[in-house]
Order: sequence, then structure tokens, then C-alpha cells
Amino acid sequence: MTIALDDTVERVAQAADVDGRKAYALEELGDGLTRITFGPEVRGSAFIIDGQHRLKGMSEVDGDVLVPICLFIDLPTIERAFQFVTINNKSHKVPTSNLKSLIANFEAIESPLKARLTQASITAPQFASAVDVLNEDPESPFHKMVDWVNNRHADGVHLVPPTALENSLRAIVRAFPETRDDEGDALAVLYAIWKQVFGLYGVTFANAGEFPNLMLKATIQKVSEMVVDKLRSDFDPAFTTDPVMGDNGSQAARTAQALVGGIPSEFWTQPWTLKSLDTSAGRALIEEGIREMKRLLREGGEPPADAVRRVRLFSPAGNVDD
Repeated sequence: MTIALDDTVERVAQAADVDGRKAYALEELGDGLTRITFGPEVRGSAFIIDGQHRLKGMSEVDGDVLVPICLFIDLPTIERAFQFVTINNKSHKVPTSNLKSLIANFEAIESPLKARLTQASITAPQFASAVDVLNEDPESPFHKMVDWVNNRHADGVHLVPPTALENSLRAIVRAFPETRDDEGDALAVLYAIWKQVFGLYGVTFANAGEFPNLMLKATIQKVSEMVVDKLRSDFDPAFTTDPVMGDNGSQAARTAQALVGGIPSEFWTQPWTLKSLDTSAGRALIEEGIREMKRLLREGGEPPADAVRRVRLFSPAGNVDD
């Protein structure tokens, strides 16, 4: 088990000085043994880095249990985060979503923590803080919807994979290099796109589960990419000197409206029959489905809700590879 006392816990000279203080004392016992003494005051400054499940199991045992402990004292926040990732990556890799949420929780030390992880050959996610903003900001279209451990809202829903948002932000940054220096600009474009899309269907965290197709990682990424591709053409520097955020994202919202406007809600609420869509081929099928749906709407001849069933995404074929 690995435990850390943070650097706010004071070291005192002897065990008698610990009472009533957030402090610890070390006493040499000989034969390489050391006794550490601390009281309940350190509880808010002591952290289990590894061994939470073992500690839970020991709490269920009637009697004392001897367990080896690795104890870090005076461990600052950045080192605590670093030790958690490196220790847990040795025998079982830390889930990527947990690593992202960890970095977001320590936003103030994000850059030095990423540098330390890189030195340990652990790749740190690029947009962890941005994903946290997307989940926590009440103005975000994805407020309380992100599927990661930082979404601790009692009424939150874990529907949107962080990678869907990260890949969408990457598409924006690739298309508009000027957003690379200010993550807020890339976020503003993403906000504008998805506020418009969700606004068309009245999607909020309270009813997002009723739109399973729209909440797919592949859908969020593909719709974002389609809008960004059109914006990149509209803001081609050969034809304009205007930045993509020159109108506060209004053009991004209008482009999203043009893409999904008129598509009936049934296209998003009735589960697609084709599965395994989170591949390049699957995302191409989603784009094909959106384009086919728009063509059927232009042609008319049947109610939009009925035309939905003619799109290949609702084919009984099964998986994309079938």
C-alpha cells in the first residue's frame, strides 16, 4: 500500500508533540526500523496513492492486519499526481479517461505534471482541462454529460466520451491554427456548433439519453468534422482575412444549422441498426446517412419521419464490416 502525507503536514521532534496538531513524528527504533506517529488531524492531508481496495478489504476483517506500506512524507501535489500515475501504470495501466480527469483536477500544475509524465514515458492528454470545462460550465452544450470520473454531479449523465470532444477540438485546431495558441477559441467554436445542434432538438443533460445516435462518439466527432470542413472552406485565407472567431462563432452556428436543420429527431432517437461505427468506415457511414437524409428531405414525397427508415444506418445488415 502506498500512502502520502502532503507538504502541509508538519514534522515535529517527538511523538508527544503530535497531539492536537496536523503533524507527524519519526522515531528511530534500531535495526533499520522507524516509528511514525500522527493523529487524526492529518486525515484531510493524507492520500492513498495505491491500495484502496486492500484497505477496504482490511476494514471488513475483525482483527489487526499486518501490511507493508510505502509512505511519502512532505509530498507536494504535483508529485502525488505523478506517483499515482506511474505506480498504477506498472502492473495495470491507468484508464485514459482517469488520467485526463486527474490532469484536469490539477489544472494549476498541468504543464509541469505533463512534463514529469513525459519523462516517465507516459503520454499526457492534450485537452484534459478543456474537457473539464465542457462538463462543468453551465453554458456548455455538454454540461454534466461527459463520461468520466470528474462528472460528480448528482443529476449528471455519463454519455459523452471525452475522446469525442478531444477529437472535435483537434479537428478545429488543425483547420484553424490560430486557435492553437488559445484553447478558448477552439472551445468557442465547439460551443457554437453543438449549442446549435442541441438547440434544434431541445437536448440537455436531462434528456440526452433519449438521443442515443446523437450522443455516440462517432457522431459527435463526424458532425464536428463536417462543420469544421465547411468552415475551413468559408475562411480560406486565399479569399478572406477574417478569423474563424471574428463573429464570436456565429458562422459556426449557422453552418451547424445548415447541416442538421430539417433532419427529424427520429434520425437521432431511433437506434441505428448498424453498429461498430467508431471507425473511419463507420464515421463515413454516418456522413453518408446525414447526406442521404438531406437528399430525401429535398426530394419530399413522404413524411420526414418515414424517410428516416430508408437511410442505410437503419439497415438490418448488422455491423459496419458485415
